[in-house]
Amino acid sequence: MPQKNENGLIMVVRERLLAELRAANETSSRYGLKLSEQSMHALAETRTRTLLDHGRVELGSSAISAIVEAFCDSPFLLQEDFESTLSELLDAFYYYKNASGERLADDELIAAMRLYYDAFDGSMDGVTGTTLEALCLARRFGHATEEEADEQEDNDDDDTDHE
Repeated sequence: MPQKNENGLIMVVRERLLAELRAANETSSRYGLKLSEQSMHALAETRTRTLLDHGRVELGSSAISAIVEAFCDSPFLLQEDFESTLSELLDAFYYYKNASGERLADDELIAAMRLYYDAFDGSMDGVTGTTLEALCLARRFGHATEEEADEQEDNDDDDTDHE
C-alpha cells in the first residue's frame, strides 16, 4: 500500500512542476523561447535527478520556473539551446545553493548567475566556472567579472583612506 501512495505523491509533484513550466512558458514565449511538452517532461526528469545528485529536497515552487523567468529575456539564450541551458543552470543553481550553505536566497543566486551568463555572452562556463565568492560579490555590487570586483574593492579602499 505505501508504494501506491508514494507513486501518487510523485505524480502530484510532477504535475505541479509541469504546470509551473507551462506558466513560465507563457513568459518565455514573449522572447521567442518555448519549451515543448517533451522538453518540459525532460526538464522534470532532470530536476529530479539533479535534486538527488545534490542531496536536496525542494518544497514549494521549483527553482526551474524562477530560472526560466530570470533568463528568458537574455539576448544570449537561443531556442535551440533553451532546454540544455536550463538543465545546466539548474545543476549550477543547486551546486551553489549547497556551497553557500543556504546563505543566499534563491532570487539572489539566480540574479548573480544571470549577471555572469550575460557578462560571458551566454557561456555556461561563465556561470559554472566562477567561484561562490565571485557570485556573491556580483550580487552585492552588480559586477560579473573578477576585474570589476577588484576595481570596486580598490575604490572602496581609496574611500577608506580619505576618511
